[in-house]
Amino acid sequence: MNSNKNTSKRKTLTPRNNNKPLLNPKDKTKSYTLSTPNPIVTVEIPENTHNHISNTDLDNEVKQCSNTNNNTTNDKQDSSNQILELKEESQNSELSSFNTRYQLNSRNYIQELHKALIKECNYNLLDYTSLNATLDFESLTTVTSRTLNAVKDQKIFSVLGYFPTISLELNNRGWVEKRDPYRPPTNYSHYLKSAPYMVNWIESPPLISSISENEAIVERLRSAQSWNILKDKKSDYIFVTRKRLINWSNLSELTSVSQMTRHVFCTKNGLAQCLESYKNAVTNLMFPRCHYIRSEADSDAFVEDYITTALISTLKIIVKAIENNKKIFTTNGNIPYTIIDFVKRCVSKFLNKQITGSTEIDMWMFNSQKEVWNEFMIHYTKLIIDNNAKFDHEYTYELELDVYAKCKYLLENVKNYCPQHYIDGITNTWIIKPSSNCSGHGIMLSRDLHTIKRKITESGVLRNNYILQKYIERPLLVYTCKIDLRQWFLVTNMSPVVVWMYKEGYVRFCANSFSMQNMHESIHLSNVRLQMKYRKIRNPQVPDECMWDYRELQDHLRKIGQEYVWDELIFPGMGESVYAVLKAATDTSYYREKSFQLFGADFLITENFIPYLIEINSIPGLNPSTSIIANLAPMLLSDIVKVTVDYEKNSNADTGLFIKVVPEKWKTPAAVRRLGSVAAAINGGNSYNSPPVTVDRGGNIFNSTVAAAVQPAPFTTGYHNQWMDSVNKKLAALRLRINARKTPEDRGFICSKPHNT
Repeated sequence: MNSNKNTSKRKTLTPRNNNKPLLNPKDKTKSYTLSTPNPIVTVEIPENTHNHISNTDLDNEVKQCSNTNNNTTNDKQDSSNQILELKEESQNSELSSFNTRYQLNSRNYIQELHKALIKECNYNLLDYTSLNATLDFESLTTVTSRTLNAVKDQKIFSVLGYFPTISLELNNRGWVEKRDPYRPPTNYSHYLKSAPYMVNWIESPPLISSISENEAIVERLRSAQSWNILKDKKSDYIFVTRKRLINWSNLSELTSVSQMTRHVFCTKNGLAQCLESYKNAVTNLMFPRCHYIRSEADSDAFVEDYITTALISTLKIIVKAIENNKKIFTTNGNIPYTIIDFVKRCVSKFLNKQITGSTEIDMWMFNSQKEVWNEFMIHYTKLIIDNNAKFDHEYTYELELDVYAKCKYLLENVKNYCPQHYIDGITNTWIIKPSSNCSGHGIMLSRDLHTIKRKITESGVLRNNYILQKYIERPLLVYTCKIDLRQWFLVTNMSPVVVWMYKEGYVRFCANSFSMQNMHESIHLSNVRLQMKYRKIRNPQVPDECMWDYRELQDHLRKIGQEYVWDELIFPGMGESVYAVLKAATDTSYYREKSFQLFGADFLITENFIPYLIEINSIPGLNPSTSIIANLAPMLLSDIVKVTVDYEKNSNADTGLFIKVVPEKWKTPAAVRRLGSVAAAINGGNSYNSPPVTVDRGGNIFNSTVAAAVQPAPFTTGYHNQWMDSVNKKLAALRLRINARKTPEDRGFICSKPHNT
């Protein structure tokens, strides 16, 4: 048949079996093959017809707007202890099975996803109306009956944006999609013309399926027939990650929507304000202290914090130097000895103010004592940057002992009133974040007060679009590089708070080795799009995408002898912080019934394995910018349906890798409970950098030098002090448990814990 003649030939399509199982029984891997109806379907398809589709007005549930995925725009990644309630079913088999689902790696993921997307684009750009393709009567009846049953059973759903996994999962559960055939979820014509790497910018990975062109036409015919019935109906379930696409005023009260109407904790300034009143509350929140500068009073509070941190850092530098047998006194030193007396006097005043509740503020009046504080800061800076800095005083052992004793005493007392002194390090570095940017844009690190104040002012007037946050100077390093974690969590209720933590996520690497002397972004800022620039010049031990999944991090922890810290400290700690934030936000959040939302929380882990919450994103980045995300995102989206649809109907339903956070006390394993009493008896335990511990084969201490073996913890871990005791006990118990597992031959009855990274 000639393509220029106005004729067509009739093709008979034999659809595949609709009862094909979703899971391959051999490897349990998910099959993303689309199902089609059983009846024979007849379509007429003229040759060489690949016309573009047009748009019509949207239905009244969706705001009038452009296609939701344009590559030129990139949206912003906008109370008691808690435990994570683990399912009773075997988790080991579950966690091992999802690794077998991985189809993509760093070398093939762009090509594979691009191939799948182009295939989908071509199918969706077919103008099936000009093909004269139609469903036969039997098929038409089947589609109509299925759609009407879905209306009756309240199983009509809409997906606003490009999330094909959601559509697949709901279709497989008997739901019917309300989808305007003239309004595609993404700009297909654009992606047909784009370079392969542009696949990174779609909202979530495409389905890698074996569907044929004929089957794609059948699917579109079914969708069009359903649309004719559903276009004036309300959806029962709407999945969307961009709130602006929803027309809230036209939603049915019974419609379940994947967006909460208002939450303040997803902006940098909103999170800081939300948590301001919880600094001294009874929560397990681990959050680096922030200053949201809106007024002169806010600026003064930051200056006080900055100066206090500098004074305490000076004590740390002196104590550490003497403990390391470094001589810091000489007659021709470049720092006046009087600085030590000045620091001791100021810190003593600080402690007196904290202990007595004094309102004295003279020592913090920076503007009226500029010369004094400027001189101190000059000498403090020398101590930070000059390894050979010395105090100008003749060295004597008695002098060194006296200085050490007084500084050490003050430092130990400071720990009670500066619960974050451990993460502060010694350089007094702060991170300056624009409150409106994302992906690391506009972030700056600085330890200079004048530089920071210039950044947050313009023409002498304070700018209220910056957050000043204390930089964590002692992060956990992997291969000498800083990492942080993207933790997904799903909120299904805010009254009361119901939150689900996902057991998988990704670990972001900085490309180059950590240093507090070098402030380059490749060393300190781990955002995916920022680190993409440095992949070719990264530390050779860092993965080529500067990313791991959680399982790879857990494997690394096992290799360095820290096999318990993930389950006992890191993952539960992230859950506790997330729950605490949501509880703190209940007064400032407006919650609509029948709403849920996926969020992405960023956590930095300290070198003692304590997770600190950095920020929370309302659009948690499911676009396949790496093979890790390309593999995880479909699993995550599939499990969201399990929680929001299956579990909603049946509390015994499988929730995939989601586990619920519940407000109750820690339920430690029997072994930890047994060892916990031992740890409690030895003053709270300590970090893993400790002397050897002598234990018997049952894990019980039998050495008389227990106090020397397990010293008091050298750090404080939180926004407050409550969690410190719990963490210290866990650390001691974990170390003892590890020792208990070793054979006498391995340890000679004397077990020591390897040093952490």
